[in-house]
Amino acid sequence: EYLLKVLPPFWSSVQITYVCAHEVPDLLPRPGCSGGSCYPPTGNLVVGRSQSLHASSTCGLSGPEPYCIVSHLQDSEKCFFCDSRGQGGHRINNVISLSGPDGERTWWQAESGVENVSIQLDLEGEFYFTHLIMTFKTFRPAGLLIERSADGGHSWRVYRYYAHNCSGLFPGVPLTPGRKVSDLVCDQRYSNIEPSSQGEVIFKVLDPAIPVADPYSPEIQELLRVTNLRVNFSKLHTLGDGPLGAWGHRHGPHYYYALYELVVRGSCLCHGHASECAPAPGAPPSVDGMVHGLCVCQHRTTGPHCERCQDLHHDQPWHPAEPGNPHACQKCECHQHARSCHFDMAVFVASGNVSGGVCDACQHHTAGRHCEICRPFYHRDPREDPRSPYTCKSCDCDPSGTLDGGLCDTHTDEVLGLLSGQCRCKAHVWGPRCDTCRPGYYGLSPALPEGCLSCRCDPRGTVPGDTPCDPISGDCYCKRFVTGQNCHQCLPEFWGLSNDFTGCRPCDCDFGGAYSNRCSSGEGLCPCRPHLQGRNCLELQSGYFCAALDQAIAEAELGQRLKPSDPRLPVNRGPHTSSWTGSGFARIEDRAGLMLQAPSVPRAMEYDIVLRYEAQAPEDWEALVSVRAYSLPSSTRCANVLPSEQLYQVALPPRHRAVVLSRPFCFEPGTRYMVTLRLRRVTSTRGLAGGTILLDSVSFLRPLPPNIFGSLTHLFIPQELGQTQCLEAARTPPLGPPSESCARLVCSISALLYGGGLACECDPQGSLSSECARVGGQCPCRPHVIGQRCDQCELQTYGFGPAGCKCRCSPEGSTSLACDPISGQCLCKPGITGRRCDQCLPGQWGFPHCQPCECNGHAEQCHPHTGVCWACGDATTGRHCERCQDGYYGDPVLGSGQQCRPCPCPGFLGSGNYHGTSCQADGGSERILCVCAPGYAGPRCDRCSAGYFGRPWPEGVVGGAPCRPCQCNNNIDPSDPMACDPHSGHCQRCLHHTHGPHCSHCQPGYYGNALRPRGCRRCSCDLQGTVPARCLPGSGICFCDRLSGYCPCRPHVLGRLCDRCAPQFWNLGGPRGCEPCACHAQHSLQLTCHPVTGQCPCQEGFGGRTCSQCQEGYWGDPEKECRACACDPQGSVSLHCHPRTGACSCLNGISGPQCKACVRGSQGSFPHCRPCPTCFSHWDSRLSRLQQRLATLAQGRDALSEAATDRSSGGRLLSLEAALGHVQGVLVSTSPLVGPLQQLSKQRDGLRSNEMFVKCLTQCLAHKSESTSVCLILVPCLSSTPDEGADPESVELVAQRVLKIPLPQGGQRAIEQLLEEIQDALQLPDSMDWALVEYGAGREPRDYLFSLSHFTEKKTKAWNG
Repeated sequence: EYLLKVLPPFWSSVQITYVCAHEVPDLLPRPGCSGGSCYPPTGNLVVGRSQSLHASSTCGLSGPEPYCIVSHLQDSEKCFFCDSRGQGGHRINNVISLSGPDGERTWWQAESGVENVSIQLDLEGEFYFTHLIMTFKTFRPAGLLIERSADGGHSWRVYRYYAHNCSGLFPGVPLTPGRKVSDLVCDQRYSNIEPSSQGEVIFKVLDPAIPVADPYSPEIQELLRVTNLRVNFSKLHTLGDGPLGAWGHRHGPHYYYALYELVVRGSCLCHGHASECAPAPGAPPSVDGMVHGLCVCQHRTTGPHCERCQDLHHDQPWHPAEPGNPHACQKCECHQHARSCHFDMAVFVASGNVSGGVCDACQHHTAGRHCEICRPFYHRDPREDPRSPYTCKSCDCDPSGTLDGGLCDTHTDEVLGLLSGQCRCKAHVWGPRCDTCRPGYYGLSPALPEGCLSCRCDPRGTVPGDTPCDPISGDCYCKRFVTGQNCHQCLPEFWGLSNDFTGCRPCDCDFGGAYSNRCSSGEGLCPCRPHLQGRNCLELQSGYFCAALDQAIAEAELGQRLKPSDPRLPVNRGPHTSSWTGSGFARIEDRAGLMLQAPSVPRAMEYDIVLRYEAQAPEDWEALVSVRAYSLPSSTRCANVLPSEQLYQVALPPRHRAVVLSRPFCFEPGTRYMVTLRLRRVTSTRGLAGGTILLDSVSFLRPLPPNIFGSLTHLFIPQELGQTQCLEAARTPPLGPPSESCARLVCSISALLYGGGLACECDPQGSLSSECARVGGQCPCRPHVIGQRCDQCELQTYGFGPAGCKCRCSPEGSTSLACDPISGQCLCKPGITGRRCDQCLPGQWGFPHCQPCECNGHAEQCHPHTGVCWACGDATTGRHCERCQDGYYGDPVLGSGQQCRPCPCPGFLGSGNYHGTSCQADGGSERILCVCAPGYAGPRCDRCSAGYFGRPWPEGVVGGAPCRPCQCNNNIDPSDPMACDPHSGHCQRCLHHTHGPHCSHCQPGYYGNALRPRGCRRCSCDLQGTVPARCLPGSGICFCDRLSGYCPCRPHVLGRLCDRCAPQFWNLGGPRGCEPCACHAQHSLQLTCHPVTGQCPCQEGFGGRTCSQCQEGYWGDPEKECRACACDPQGSVSLHCHPRTGACSCLNGISGPQCKACVRGSQGSFPHCRPCPTCFSHWDSRLSRLQQRLATLAQGRDALSEAATDRSSGGRLLSLEAALGHVQGVLVSTSPLVGPLQQLSKQRDGLRSNEMFVKCLTQCLAHKSESTSVCLILVPCLSSTPDEGADPESVELVAQRVLKIPLPQGGQRAIEQLLEEIQDALQLPDSMDWALVEYGAGREPRDYLFSLSHFTEKKTKAWNG
């Protein structure tokens, strides 16, 4: 209003379009039902809901509050009071109507200076919202946003942003228009500073400028649906000034929000299924024009908003009505068995979008979508109507064998093979009622998912057939040698379950090698006795054997030893057809005897005694046998033997080879037994004198116990023993190796009798191998070695050892190869001696051609092979004692007449003062020259050599001593005669960095053990960490501990070499040792720092050596908080900011603390900043100078205040104030572009200048000072006539018209410059000065002039003040 009054000519050419609330068209269809869809009438949702309308700020609620109207600044009454405590005032309900009860116009007004204010409308339910119109009493807000909520205010979403500068107030939000109606954009059309009143803000949910493809889509419906609406004012429009008064507000009482009217257009939400609405429960009382929220539904819909279908009407999906299609709800088909239904989208899609209704809680035992089938355990009775309550009957099935505990077919379907009432058996059940297991199954039970269990019979052990097991118990029918419920295992003593006819195979465990005939069922492994192996326990382990039946044998030829000439001596085997054990036999004469020692037995028991013999003629012989023990029996088994049982008499038939004594004898191990035999002829053959019989051996057979073959599978073994004649072969001498079957039986019996295999125990010296014969255990013997274990020599041999037994008589020196069996002495030739006859007699050598020793009469013996003399006497030595020993000299050869005499070096050998090794006589001078021992020197070895000390000569001198090595611990040069003192032995030239009388200490600067070779090492102390006083200046040598090498360290320095700082210290080499890390206790990760750099490990955001500063890329006070730099990468030079202020270094054209805004003099939105046209810089520089001029005016004001004490100037000051008022009128005139100079020339009425005032002004203009422009502005506007001939546009003419005085040259230029600046400023209405930037950069001339007039008014008032 103010601008329209002030500038009518200007606004006459400007057209402003106003949009009233009632002129905004509705977006919803007209009320009523047309074409199938129904719509209730629309209206203002605010009407009738004053109690649901709230504002966050209202003026005068707590008392009267002042407020001013900016457009009334020229009026005397421009400020008022707001009092909203009563019914009047400016509460928010005033926006519902334009006038109050008394007809006066009402409005809502917020508190002055409060920028963040919100208005919120809370609806009682969901409504359609189409558009919003707000009519403001004051300036429209510089920034606001509209929000909505669809869930009762729990969550909010922004509809639209409004701002006069969107990029500044709402950065990142795009400008209108958007591409879609749902886009979140910012609108700049309704936020200008003009008009100052009656300005409107309009928001349409569906912008007509944006096409909408489907207004009924869920997205559009969601935009229209609201339960709460909120308008947030965030920025006041001001004219760029500070406080205009002393009211205490931020913006003073001039700036606030005031709203005449608020219109929220919408309707109740009925989704096209209602044409009218009724008041909802709990809604405010109804008033005229109020939009109600409870829909009166049609199309068989229900709900407050017709949002669902009625009961039993859900066969089609609920859908909002559309023009031409009401989408009425369809009834479900439930065959009178249900009272309600629901819609199922999956069913609907599966039906081809035809039907989606599903009946709820079907009755009468029915089920299905339409209750068209029977429930489980029921079936359809074909005799009943489908709608009858008796159409479904119960199933008659055995629950144990039927699926789902008694399920049957619910109906008949030939295609699917269904028969109503038919039981559905489980997988392993059959029968009409499903009460019998199928073949191959057993144990019908309701707990089994398949009804019956599988027989689980092992097919390998089950008898073939259709019924493998019992249908009740499940026991399988097994094959002959198979057992178990499932026929899955073999009988005892059988193994290897397979598909064979009998199912399993016998174990066949060896009756002796195995403990029993039970074997493992899988592999058939028998339990073997010790040292037996193999599946059947028939194999012996390496190094073991099985005993023969005649294992205990006493060889006759090894009986009582006879003289070599006795004819009863055993003889070597010849080409005799008989087979003998051992090495041969013994020839026994008639009535002669033989005494044998019984062999050892393995265990105490009774043994059969067998005599093996061979008659030399068809004569009968008999034997008297006596068995006698050397000690009483110790075992309980043999303790009851009587003496009469020790004598035996047995006949020896000539046709037999062996006889068994009449009764067994009990032998026990560890007891010696002697067997004595006497043999005699019973009958003799004529013509044969001196009859003899050949006795081979006496063996002991262990009789087989009767229960040895107790197993049923081994009952055939005695028969097999008889068939193979194994027992007969054990009694008689063997004719060859036993058969394979006999050997197997013998080994089995041996393992049974002896409890397993027997160890070979072959003698390592007499046998060729540790392995022995499988039967009998005979070891392979070396030559001339006999015995089962190869542990004794053969007869007529000697020397049992690794090479066997031999006499080894020398053929060159012996007369026979035989030797004495006890001593081994051979029979030697004359002149030969030795056990083997392989040596010469004493004093001779060179066997077998012996000759005397040649020793020059100084020895009697010599080497038997080389002839070298042994034990040379007379101080001689050599091969033939032909030279003197060391320490002697002379010629000891036989016939020379000389002897060996001792060497004088200097004393004789054995005198205790002999220091030589040998000597010789000089041929010419007969002088004796000595070869000295180590440590001595001189022709006669009478002084010490280099490296030795002592007083060796003359003998008997006081203090004399032999030469000893200098005790310098190998730290001198032994060839240096000055290395040590030759008399005292003190070391004088120590090497290897040692010193001391014995070179036993390391030199200073070295450490270690001087007693070890090169054991002194140089101290490697670090000069930076070692105490300076312990180092030689400039040499780099420091003294350390002589033993350990540890250096003396400075404070806080560690290490043997003082080369590292202590924990929490750094900077090795400082004057005080290492410095403390001093890591910040709160900002560092740990108190230990880097030993070289001293850098502490800092927490995130902190830096510096001690973490007491902000890290690079962070800023703030490190004692409080370090925050990350937020420099925008698009606008900043780098991401680092100022460590204290956080200010970023911006690129050209970018400004702001974070480089996120365009710099002054730029246009566009960040980061796309473009420089403004050149006019801006021109205008900006002009304004700057103008501001400087105004500052000069302030100085003139102060000068005038001082001059105000002069009463004569009081009238002139009043005239000056009037003149300034006229200047202000010119500046705010409606035609500023006509020319301000002409307006100034027309102001003729003013105060008259007297002589003193003109003189003062002339002096002011005459001086080129800063007050020149002050003089110009203070000149009163006077009426005068221009001089004739003067240029009407010249500055001089204007000065004459205004001042009526001539101007000096300096004043003329000052006036011209100031007037040019004012004129240029008034002729650039589109320029952007600091005031326009503050007030929103108005784009029209009227905005600029309004701002400029207000700016001039402020400056004038300040000057007048």
